[in-house]
Amino acid sequence: MISAVPTASFSPPFHQNASTQQKGSFGPRAAVVRCETEPQSERGLEFETGGSFFRHESATGRDLGVLAASLYKKANNRLRVLDAMCGCGIRSLRYLVEAQADYVLANDGNDEYRDVILSNLERAGCGGGDERWAVTHYEANRVLAECYLRKDFFDLIDIDSFGSDSSFLRSAFNALKLDGLLYLTSTDGFSSGGHRPHHSLAAYGAFVRPLPYSNEIGLRMLIGGAVRDASVLGYHIKPLFSYYSYHGPVFRVMLQVVRGKLPDSRHYGFITYCNRCGNSQAIPWHELGNMTCPYFQITCCLWASLDRTSS
Repeated sequence: MISAVPTASFSPPFHQNASTQQKGSFGPRAAVVRCETEPQSERGLEFETGGSFFRHESATGRDLGVLAASLYKKANNRLRVLDAMCGCGIRSLRYLVEAQADYVLANDGNDEYRDVILSNLERAGCGGGDERWAVTHYEANRVLAECYLRKDFFDLIDIDSFGSDSSFLRSAFNALKLDGLLYLTSTDGFSSGGHRPHHSLAAYGAFVRPLPYSNEIGLRMLIGGAVRDASVLGYHIKPLFSYYSYHGPVFRVMLQVVRGKLPDSRHYGFITYCNRCGNSQAIPWHELGNMTCPYFQITCCLWASLDRTSS
């Protein structure tokens, strides 16, 4: 399902003349107004944050995204990236410089960050030839939907969202090329800890109970929500890696999206935990009625595969 697009007209094509580019357009970069903020540095790249939200502690998550993008580029000889919530633009800059992306669309809903994003992406040093990046300022669902409608698909979509917002999942699947990579985020530690089960049920289709391994549950919850929405559209999800960081907290998962059969019930089901002995196990759907332990707590519905090589 594609989210409704606002009644405002669609943005102009990518190759709009730079002299007529308007704020929020998909056209090439415009003249840069330098920002007066203290320079930052990450992995040898200097950038500015302006008034945007930025954490140095998230560098490892960005490292993993760039690594996956680099391997994808090496294997496929192409890489088009959509950074749907780019903040100050440091991820987009790293995709351009370190992963050698052919094209990056850096989008952030707050147009007050425009000058700092433009300033940072200019540091990529992309001179001559076709433009390698553009900056827009739309709500993430809108930019994903517009890319889908104009059949402008991406090899990697990075969505560094806040909380447990999953409203963009189906739009992201539609804007992604087959075999492409989707890099998702959740920062909702309350839901992964089982403290807001009805909230996690609404966001990811997972009724999460308090368990002693809530960090892992948060990752499985995020993957399971993606599996559920992808299945509706006829896609199959292959988790490539997951990453948890205590600051935030931050849950990040990299998924590969392919056409294929619905997820095996062995991999998408229930996780149980015994309050008396501490035993925990994954339960497939067809065995749910066979449970007899009165001390079991049941958490559903998650990516429940215990085989780290399964897909």
